Amino acid sequence: MKKMIFDNLKGIKIIKIETIVDFCVLFSIILYILSFFKPSLLLLDTITTGGDTASHYYTAKYLRDSLLPNDRLFGWCPGNYAGFPMLQFYFFFCFYLMVILNYFFPLTVSFKLVTVLGTFLLPICSYLSMRIMRLKFPIPSFAAIFTLPFLFMEANSMWGGNIPSTLAGEFSYSLSLSLMVLFFGTIYRGVTSKRFWIWNSILLALVAFTHVYTVMFAVCSSIFLLVVVVNDEREFMDRFYYLSKVYILSFLIVSFWILPMIYKLEYTTPYPLRWVIDSFWKITPPILLPFIILSAIGFFFCSYRGDNNIGFFYFSIPIAAILFYLSPYLGVVDIRLVPFIQLSFVLTAAYGLNIITSKLKGRWIIPIIVLLIVIVWVNNVRLIAGDTQEFLRNGGSISKIVEKFINNTIPEILKNEYHGFIPSWIRWNYEGFEGKVSWNEFKEINDFLNGSFNDSRVVYEHADVNNRFGSTRAFESLPLFAGRATLEGLYMQSSISAPFIFYIQSEISKQNSCPFWMEYPCTNTDIYDGTEHLKMFNVGQIIAISDEVKNVLVNNPEYRLEKTVGEYQIYRLITNEDRYVIIPDNEPILFKTKDWKKTSYDWFRSAELIDIPIVFVDEFRDEDIKYFTQVAENLSELTAIPIRKNCTILENISDDEIEFWTSCVGVPHLIRVSYYPNWKVDGADNIYLVSPSFMLVFPKANRVRIYYADTWIDIIGKIISILAIIYTLLIILVTLSRNHRIMRFRRR
Repeated sequence: MKKMIFDNLKGIKIIKIETIVDFCVLFSIILYILSFFKPSLLLLDTITTGGDTASHYYTAKYLRDSLLPNDRLFGWCPGNYAGFPMLQFYFFFCFYLMVILNYFFPLTVSFKLVTVLGTFLLPICSYLSMRIMRLKFPIPSFAAIFTLPFLFMEANSMWGGNIPSTLAGEFSYSLSLSLMVLFFGTIYRGVTSKRFWIWNSILLALVAFTHVYTVMFAVCSSIFLLVVVVNDEREFMDRFYYLSKVYILSFLIVSFWILPMIYKLEYTTPYPLRWVIDSFWKITPPILLPFIILSAIGFFFCSYRGDNNIGFFYFSIPIAAILFYLSPYLGVVDIRLVPFIQLSFVLTAAYGLNIITSKLKGRWIIPIIVLLIVIVWVNNVRLIAGDTQEFLRNGGSISKIVEKFINNTIPEILKNEYHGFIPSWIRWNYEGFEGKVSWNEFKEINDFLNGSFNDSRVVYEHADVNNRFGSTRAFESLPLFAGRATLEGLYMQSSISAPFIFYIQSEISKQNSCPFWMEYPCTNTDIYDGTEHLKMFNVGQIIAISDEVKNVLVNNPEYRLEKTVGEYQIYRLITNEDRYVIIPDNEPILFKTKDWKKTSYDWFRSAELIDIPIVFVDEFRDEDIKYFTQVAENLSELTAIPIRKNCTILENISDDEIEFWTSCVGVPHLIRVSYYPNWKVDGADNIYLVSPSFMLVFPKANRVRIYYADTWIDIIGKIISILAIIYTLLIILVTLSRNHRIMRFRRR
């Protein structure tokens, strides 16, 4: 009997105490984060607000309701920027997850769940990465714990990765950052074991689908895996071959998205902003200082011992710094690279703390103690930092600071309540538009403007006070709430019309944002010139909020007050044609230039020229010249030749199609929708790019149909991705089949 019991017990694996501790630590971390992101808010059926996040919801809804039913993973959206290619130049993976979760939850709820996914995954992915690298207990637990000060860092809300940035709209960055950390572990294990290259390729593709900064950083950091074997030529070649397979297959998988994106970059508006960092503490805020010190300790021992696994993370710090300084030449925003440095500090701090605690007894309890200390630190660092700053400002009176610390700070620390703005911001976001006091006012405005994309566009005055509705960008969601197109939108780099639209914003608003000020400077409030630009973009109504703008509009005979809602007034631009397809006042001029964007911007700001459309080409060709009475290479050469035609035009505008009937065959027709190479035409030979960023056709028939369709690069990208996915699935199936046969053989 005893022998039978003993034989049965031999087959049972005893769970190590370290595994139990790891599980308890991870579970506690998730519960701690969940205490901020309360399920009662996340499961509330409301449309999320807050910063850029408020404008992202429409993307998920448009993907579900318009793109996917038409078999498009990304495509044209008329709602913002006079139309733009939605998700072609932005990261779509999160939005697909939202649509998938919509099978189980309302879209409003699935949207919320995906926005917080990266935050909850970062501790888990950090733990798994260290475990996959075979870093010993308790380093993986320390790494998971130390993500908390990074997540709850309130020094910035735009750079990415931390909770404030996620709440501001960088949730795709947060998810990508978590997947990137996991990839660090899997690629290290894969290179050193020569296994898992297929899974690493898939994981890297997911990183690419969620953000370009993370994939760029991950690929550049992997140079380390070659550097550490530079003295072993055979190992170097083996690793180079392994990494090449991973990166090539990953690129092939994402080709359906990345190839068209690269090929069509000229139809975007670059934003290589050089961020002004006015304080050292923004990069190394007080909440990170203890972990930077631990990281420095770890670096000394890592260098001495030659621990290449954690050395991978240390190596990534100078890589991020190099990319930071190269960013203007790469066309990316430099500040988005700083979170990689900050996260690397806290992750490598786990190694440093392990060095310090390695000789202590009862090591299984240390992660639990560290977790409690870190939570207290995260909750109270603002209090402690505030006392320190006061001490320095007051000339260093030790007795006073000690007295205050004992009487005020310690009692507050013992309460262990979070001191910061994150909880209030979470509530602000996830109670949604409908949870705001001003919801009825916002709804009344949208209900009054209710219509479709066939109606003229609506613009609004840019103003901080719009934040009362949930975000200063609230009216960017006019397509969502009113069904109407507006000008401004979230994905400003995705459109060639963005510079002109922000110039219009500066003309019709007391405040302006002017994000492209380095390349495309804006102006001051000028309703007179602004009115002509509004007509150009087929704007029929304007929402005004400031007294200055309202006073100008009420006294301008071209505007009529239609509606007053609280402090907001809606004016009708009565002189606008309310049409998207028109006959221009003057003959268009064929214009040769190598820099059409700058030329068009100069033309746009010239009141004397904007009635003369210019069609941009890089060379004069006979097949183009035959349509035009004039050609030019300089704006000073433009001459107005009026078109005296009485034409009847009927138009119909849908999501990805513009159809019109005209009585004037052969006469130039201007379509006031953003140009993009995916537009095709029936009933005309060509679609021309015309100033400022629109389309122009010469109809050969009374009926003309302009429709959005794949170009040759889209088709090639899809074919490559399909073949790569089929290849990947075959490799996986063959591997699983082989492993199954091996297992059966071993059982025999």
